[in-house]
Amino acid sequence: MENKNTLHKNICDAFLHQQASDGYGDTYRDHVLEQYKLAIQGVDYTSKWKHIVNNYFLTIHTVLLTAIGLTAAREQLSMPAAAHQLIPLIGIFMAVTWWFTTRNYNSILEVKFSILHCIEDRLPLALYKTEWEIIKASSSGVRRAALIDGTVPLLFFLFYILVLFFVR
Repeated sequence: MENKNTLHKNICDAFLHQQASDGYGDTYRDHVLEQYKLAIQGVDYTSKWKHIVNNYFLTIHTVLLTAIGLTAAREQLSMPAAAHQLIPLIGIFMAVTWWFTTRNYNSILEVKFSILHCIEDRLPLALYKTEWEIIKASSSGVRRAALIDGTVPLLFFLFYILVLFFVR
C-alpha cells in the first residue's frame, strides 16, 4: 500500500503541480481551490454512479432470482427445462460483470482521492488526507467497504453455481 501511495505522490509531483505559486500570480490559491472543488465533485459524481450501478445489478439479480423461483415451479407454468440452466448462467455472467465493475469503480475512486490528497498539499487544511489517516489508524482495515463491495457479487456467483448444479 505504501508503494502505491509513493507512486501516486511521485506522479502528482511530476504532473499535477505544473507551476509554482510565485510564477503563476495572485490568483494561484483561488484557482487551486476551485480545481479542488471540481475534484471533490468528480469524487461525488463517481460515487453516485457506483451506487446507481450497484442498484442496477441488484435489480437484475432480483429478477433472476424470481425467474429461478418460477423455473423451480415449471411443472405448473409450462416453462422449458432449458430455462433451469440458462437463468443461472446469465446470473453467473452478471455476477462476474458486477464484480469487475465494482473493482473498476473502487480503483477510480482511489485515484481520485489520491489526486485530492495531492491538491491538499497546496491548501491550508488537508481534510480528506486527515480523514483517511484517521480511518487507517482507527480501524482494522481501510478497505473493508471495498471488500464488502466485492463480496456481494461473489455471493451471488456462488448462489447461481449452487442453483445450477443442485436445484432440479
